[in-house]
Amino acid sequence: MSTSPAAAAPDRRAAPWWRRWADTPGTAVAVLTAGFLGMAEVAFGVPSGPDVAPTYALLGLLLMLVAVAAGAALIWRRRLPVPVCLGTAAAAVLLPVGALAPLIALPWVLATAGRRTAAWCTAATGAAVVAAMARDWRREGDAVMWAAENAGGERTYLTGAGYVGFGAGVLAVAVVVGLVRRFRAAARSARRAADESERQAATLRAQAADLRTELTRQEERELIAREMHDTVAHQLSLVSLHAAALEVAADDPGTDVPEAARSMRSSAHRALDEMRTLISSLRTVGADSAERYGGPAPRLADLVTLLDEARHAGVDIGATVFVDGGDDAPPALTRGVYRVVQESLTNAMKHAPGVRVDVDLRARPGDGVDVVVSNPLVADVSATAGGAGLVGMGERAAALGGRFDAGPDDGRFVVRVHLPWPAPVPAPVSP
Repeated sequence: MSTSPAAAAPDRRAAPWWRRWADTPGTAVAVLTAGFLGMAEVAFGVPSGPDVAPTYALLGLLLMLVAVAAGAALIWRRRLPVPVCLGTAAAAVLLPVGALAPLIALPWVLATAGRRTAAWCTAATGAAVVAAMARDWRREGDAVMWAAENAGGERTYLTGAGYVGFGAGVLAVAVVVGLVRRFRAAARSARRAADESERQAATLRAQAADLRTELTRQEERELIAREMHDTVAHQLSLVSLHAAALEVAADDPGTDVPEAARSMRSSAHRALDEMRTLISSLRTVGADSAERYGGPAPRLADLVTLLDEARHAGVDIGATVFVDGGDDAPPALTRGVYRVVQESLTNAMKHAPGVRVDVDLRARPGDGVDVVVSNPLVADVSATAGGAGLVGMGERAAALGGRFDAGPDDGRFVVRVHLPWPAPVPAPVSP
C-alpha cells in the first residue's frame, strides 16, 4: 500500500495541546540559532568600523534584517516547508545571510513533499551551503568566520577540502534527518491504515456472523415447515378421507360407523402425537437440527404400515416394494424415503381422490433407493407443481445427495426419487 507524502505529513494542529507546547521551545531555538548565525555571517562579511562609509553600515543593517527574517520564517517550517526552504535558500545564495535556515527547513520538506519537490529543495539548499562556504573561503584575516584562534593569538583556517567536507556534512545531516522524519511519518500512516483495515475487517466479520446466523435460522424455519407439512398433513388427509367416507355412507345399514369413527380418532391421535413430537424436538437444544426436528427416524419396514393406513382410508394402492438390508439403512436415508412416500400419497389423496396410486420402491446398499409414485391425471396439476410438498421432497433429495423429479408423464403424474445408499465397508479380517 503506497502512501502519498502529503498524507504522511504530521498535522501539528491535530496534535494534543501538550505536544504543541513541547514543540514551541524547538521552534524558538531554531529561530534564534538561524537568526544569530545569519547576523554573525553578515557581521563577518560586511566591513565595519569608524573608517567605513555609511553606505556599508546601511547595507549591514539591511542584511541583518534579512537574516532575522530568514530565521523568523522557520516558524512556518511545518505548515509551509517548501516556500520557507526555497525562500531562505535563495536569500543565502544571493546575500551573505547564512545557510542554516534552509538546512533546518529541508528535513520538513523531505518528510512531507514529493520526490521531485524534495530533490529541487535539496539542490537549492546545497547551493545555499556552497555559496555560504565559498564566501567565507574567499575572505581573509579576521573576516573569515569559520576559523579557530589558539591561546597565542594564532588563527587556524579551513582548507578548501575542509570547507567541502564541512558543507557536505551539514547537508548530509539535514537529508538524513528529513528521511528519518519521512519514514517515521510513513510508518505512522501505515499503522493507522492497518488499524482502520482491522476495524473494517472486524465489522465485516460481525456482519458475516450475523448473516450466517440468519441463514441458519432460515434453514431451520424451512426444516420446521417441511417436517410439519410431511408429518401432520398426511394424518389430517387420512382424517379427511375417513370423514368423507363416513358422511357418504352414514345412512347405509351395512356401513360400520363405529369402525370408521375409530379410524378417524386414531388418525387424529397420530396427528397430535406427531405434533407433540415436533414441539418436543424443537425444545431440545444442542442436537443436530435434522434429527431434532424429525423425532425418531422411521424404518423402511414402517412403509408397510404407512401403505396399510392409506388403504384402510380408502386409497387404492398398488405397491411393489423390494428392500435388501433395510435394518442397516442410515436413519437420514430411511427418514427421507418414508417422507417421500408419505408426501406422495398425501398429494395423491388431495389432488386425485379415488384413483389408483402405484408405488414402486427398490432399495439396496450400493445401488441406492429408487422410489416411483404415480397416479392418473384427473385435473390440472399445474397449480401443485410448485407446492410445498414437492418443494420439500426436492430439498430432502438434494440434502441426501440424490435426484428428484415430478410432473406429468404420458397422462400420469409421476414422482421419481433416487437416493444414494453406499455399500457397507467390510470389516478388516484379522490374521
